[in-house]
Amino acid sequence: MSARVVLESLPYLLRGTLVTVGLSLAVIAVGTALGLVLGVLRFVPWRRVGTAIGWAVELARAVPLLLLMFFIFFGLPALGIRLPTFPAAVLAMSLWMTVNTAEVVRGGIQSISAGQFEAARSLGLGWLPTMRHVIVPQAVRRMIPPFVGLCTILIKDTSLAAIIGVFELTRAAQETIERTLRSFEIYMVAAAIYFLICFPLTQLARRAEARLQRPS
Repeated sequence: MSARVVLESLPYLLRGTLVTVGLSLAVIAVGTALGLVLGVLRFVPWRRVGTAIGWAVELARAVPLLLLMFFIFFGLPALGIRLPTFPAAVLAMSLWMTVNTAEVVRGGIQSISAGQFEAARSLGLGWLPTMRHVIVPQAVRRMIPPFVGLCTILIKDTSLAAIIGVFELTRAAQETIERTLRSFEIYMVAAAIYFLICFPLTQLARRAEARLQRPS
């Protein structure tokens, strides 16, 4: 491995890393907020509303993230809507994050015993106060492990944004290889950077899951 190639390329790769981190944070913020709302709304008292939301979530989850990205970046211009590469990637990934977070929220809420709902009703609480003060706070602990795992997957999948021209870590690595012709070294460095970003999250997910499994 040529240390000189790595050292000279590192600043450029770190620029791409900053974009990867920024893209991930933007998508996590938007997708988490919308996913939490969508997941909770699946349990509204109006059955048709909950069913419609459930079908919409399942439909969106069935579409690969890459296809969502292609549709938004290449398909929307046919409708007169043109987005730059970075906003297009944020929109596509936020949609993916939203529906998958909604599924995590659904699983967390369904894991709460029906007795909690009944106890809240017996106290005269409506649907919204029950969700806000009783159900969701308990469900959040159970949502943390799968949610952290979802964030880890998202960070790695930001590499797909390079396909539509977003300058991020993978794109920076590709451009560096075109210039230096040292694919092995550059891809190794890029892989190491992804590892340094994702490894703490995987450890966090494992610890959260272990704490959840401990008897109270």
